Amino acid sequence: MSTKKRKTLTRDWSRLYLGTGMFFLIGFLFFGFSSLFFAEEQPINATPIGEEKRLTNGQTVMLLDWSHDEERKQMRVRLQFDQPQDYETKLVARIAYKERPTDEQRVRVVYHQDEHYVFEIEDVPRDFDQLALRLYVIKPQQSLEKLSATKREDTLVESLYMDQRRVQTTSLSIQQADDYTQLFLADEHTESQKQIKKMRREQTEQASLIQQIEQDIETKQATLPDLTLDEQVEREDEIFNLKQDKEEALLRQTELKKQLSQEDKRQDQLRIKARELKW
Repeated sequence: MSTKKRKTLTRDWSRLYLGTGMFFLIGFLFFGFSSLFFAEEQPINATPIGEEKRLTNGQTVMLLDWSHDEERKQMRVRLQFDQPQDYETKLVARIAYKERPTDEQRVRVVYHQDEHYVFEIEDVPRDFDQLALRLYVIKPQQSLEKLSATKREDTLVESLYMDQRRVQTTSLSIQQADDYTQLFLADEHTESQKQIKKMRREQTEQASLIQQIEQDIETKQATLPDLTLDEQVEREDEIFNLKQDKEEALLRQTELKKQLSQEDKRQDQLRIKARELKW
């Protein structure tokens, strides 16, 4: 092989090695620094709508609605507790954004009736990312801002969260007390209908269960004469247990019937309240 050909071959291999090396180097740098170009998506942190949450003071609260008006930079939050606050305590709410967790801002109460609350949050940025609505229960004569950090933490009963990717974006109109009352009545009516549907479904299931138990009892009783004495004793125990199951199912049916009657009365009361508000 001539000297010229050897030099050309050597140069070609050198270029190949250099190109391969540059390819792996670029790939390493790309994947190594990709986080600088592609930010990792943070987990969504939003309290579910319509689910009860247990508070540290033993009560429960349900988030009914969380709306954001981007044009007015305003949020509206509707909550329902399982019972009204007693006269010895009061509910205070504050918000804090994820990037400033220690910088709490006041929240305006625009509606409060028994266990129902509506809060309004002002000056909310269009891209607020994530925020927390903190619920404090303090004594009427206390001021949240004057409490020590430890006592303030003790009065915190729950934090509700909203993520920009989950909030309901809408136009918030100015509403009166009767408007909010109508909203809560509608929520209660819907929830009551769900309970009625659930109980009626269980009634059907219990009726089917009772029918199946009765058939099993009849079948086992029919085979008793063909069994030995020991087998008869064992079969009698099985029949006894089935009869116990039937009694429990019958008691549950009676309980469901009473609960359905109560829910029907509740539905009537809600309809009457709704009509009264329209007069």
